[in-house]
Amino acid sequence: MTESITPAAPAGWFPAGVEGQERYWDGAAWTDHVRPVGNASGQSDVVAGPTAPEPEKKPRNVLGIVALALAAVGFIFACIPGALIVGWILLPIAFILGIVALFQKDKPKWQGVTAIIVSVVGTIIGVIVFLVVAATAFNNAFSDTVTGQVGISDIVEEDAPATADEPALAAAQELVLGETAFGVDTESGMGWYAVQLTNPNEDYVFGNASIKVEAYDANGVLLDTGIDYSTILSGGSWFVGRFLQVGSAQIDRIEVRGPTADAATYSPAAETGSFTLGEVTTGSEYDWMTVNGTVTSNFTEDQDMVRIDVIARDGGGKIVGVDSTYTDRVPAGGTAAWNVPLWQVPLDSKVEAFPHL
Repeated sequence: MTESITPAAPAGWFPAGVEGQERYWDGAAWTDHVRPVGNASGQSDVVAGPTAPEPEKKPRNVLGIVALALAAVGFIFACIPGALIVGWILLPIAFILGIVALFQKDKPKWQGVTAIIVSVVGTIIGVIVFLVVAATAFNNAFSDTVTGQVGISDIVEEDAPATADEPALAAAQELVLGETAFGVDTESGMGWYAVQLTNPNEDYVFGNASIKVEAYDANGVLLDTGIDYSTILSGGSWFVGRFLQVGSAQIDRIEVRGPTADAATYSPAAETGSFTLGEVTTGSEYDWMTVNGTVTSNFTEDQDMVRIDVIARDGGGKIVGVDSTYTDRVPAGGTAAWNVPLWQVPLDSKVEAFPHL
């Protein structure tokens, strides 16, 4: 039986055309809500129409997401040499969390699988980056050998191309190795060395040059290596240092390794600064010699941490001891004082000093 109602009727319950039931009119159309006749409360026995189903809740794998995030960050750091250690810490953690995430029931597995793959790939890349950096450092450290002349490849600067108005620059010459000496302090057991180097180039310097001095025993066994870093200016100078790991072994000879001519930097003599050493005086305190002096700079800028290398010779001219010290600062065009004690040398030894950048 079809319900009938005046179209202008207000919203409310009206006879439904079925005996004992009422149907709800919303003021414009019939709804699907029905109730028994006389149920004014409307709180029970009301049959509602179809309702929309609730959305299905998808499971989340929080552990997998965390593993994937750690793997991504670790991968990025593994590609950066300076941050490689961070990547090697994060990648194993992400790998383990990714495996654990795979065993969680009713959870999506792709996050864990992806985290494992990214961790493995990142680890491989990290190993490759480490090997490349290590190989480069090894090659730089052991690239050059010198016998009689010295060489290094720290700084390579191409000569400026000649123009029609400028003559071509003369090629830089190799450094020349001169007198050498070595010994062992009986008190400390440490070895020492002194090497004389001459830069024959008036208009070339060797910037931040590495000077390696190796100590060998009579069987050719390398006992220890002393390393100095200095800017080698034009002219001759001495460089001294220590062997800390000789122990009870006997030094039979030393070899010098340093910069080659192609590491020289063009620096016109008229523009390059230099040092002038003042009078060197000696004294004594207890049973060691004290050495004092001054160094004057004609550089246009202050020079910090200027090194002074000192050698002592006995009456026969043999080098019997060495030491070195640093000035805090030598002012531009100014003078600074320095002093250093010399151990295990005769108090009447003749002393020479040499300033270095």
